[in-house]
Amino acid sequence: MKALIVYAKAGAGHRRAAEAVYGAFKRRGEDKDVALIDCLDYTNPWFKYLYPSTYLFLVRFLPLVWAGIYYALENRTFYSLIRPLRRLNNHLASKRFVEFLKRERPRVVISTQFFASEVVAALKRKGEIDSILISVVTDFGAHMFWESEDVDIFVVAGGDTKEDLISRNIPEEKIRVLGIPVEPPLKEFNKANLRKEIGLKEGLFTVLIVGGGFGVGPIKELAFSLDGLDPGIRDKVQLLVVCSRNKKLYEEMEGILPRLNINAKLFGFVPDLYKMMAVSDVIISKSGGLTTSEALAQGLPLIIISPIPGQETKNCELLVKKGAAYRIDRPVEVKKVIAGLVKMPDRLEKMRRNALGLARPDSAADIAALANNYI
Repeated sequence: MKALIVYAKAGAGHRRAAEAVYGAFKRRGEDKDVALIDCLDYTNPWFKYLYPSTYLFLVRFLPLVWAGIYYALENRTFYSLIRPLRRLNNHLASKRFVEFLKRERPRVVISTQFFASEVVAALKRKGEIDSILISVVTDFGAHMFWESEDVDIFVVAGGDTKEDLISRNIPEEKIRVLGIPVEPPLKEFNKANLRKEIGLKEGLFTVLIVGGGFGVGPIKELAFSLDGLDPGIRDKVQLLVVCSRNKKLYEEMEGILPRLNINAKLFGFVPDLYKMMAVSDVIISKSGGLTTSEALAQGLPLIIISPIPGQETKNCELLVKKGAAYRIDRPVEVKKVIAGLVKMPDRLEKMRRNALGLARPDSAADIAALANNYI
């Protein structure tokens, strides 16, 4: 096998990043003998279930507990005690994945999630495979889980992430600032036609509300808050509300949106969310690495609410610092931000320029080209 692109479905972002890289290989006509897999499909059934569901449960219902775990594991002394147990657990859970790697012996492994990177790194450390391991960090900050001396190349979002890794004694020559891989922007699409396809009204300020891959976050509260805009502003605004895979939320919003005075359209899971981004003026979302990278690639300003403590908090801090996003702590605060952007389009345009300044829309193609150097 020439190349293996691997992710773990513990959040939609890791999968989307891997799919973007695979898509880049296909566009180059170089996808023969290149495979894309979810490594959790090659683990024990209990691990495959618990790995994503435990994370989702904690971030939805016990975010402070998750924050405590995240930051505790950022402590090098504490992590050094946990790491042997983590490696043992990964080894016991991933025997079929290990067998797959040994059988296929890919020349390059591109990993978009640290569990897969850890398993591949362990085999390299033992001399059982000789693959080049490229770890693609899918957030703007790198947790200690990403660290491994057996990773050959780290691909990171920007200079801040690079400096973060260097401060953790990762050699600079191992780090490439190529960005978080996303599907390419829809430059070839006619936005007027795209608006018709989605069902948008022309001339209205379009707000895209997204709850991440699992439809979490105060989406109902945000919709109610925006419905409370002054009529003169509210009539100039339309909403795109995406509930993702949260069926319960979708059913609730089906009953709520028709009762509101604001123009709104409701969606469940949207596989091509970047189309909606392309015709929106602002996105309200958490600050997951992939969602934010896709928004930046479109020059789409962000309003960030309820970032998951840890990795998403780091993403949020960077985006606000760079002038591409606002952070709000309560849904009611969104009214003031939207009203200001509608009244002052120059402010919105400045945020768009700042977003584009952080964007790396060719990241997936650049990662595929990098991998081809070793194939």
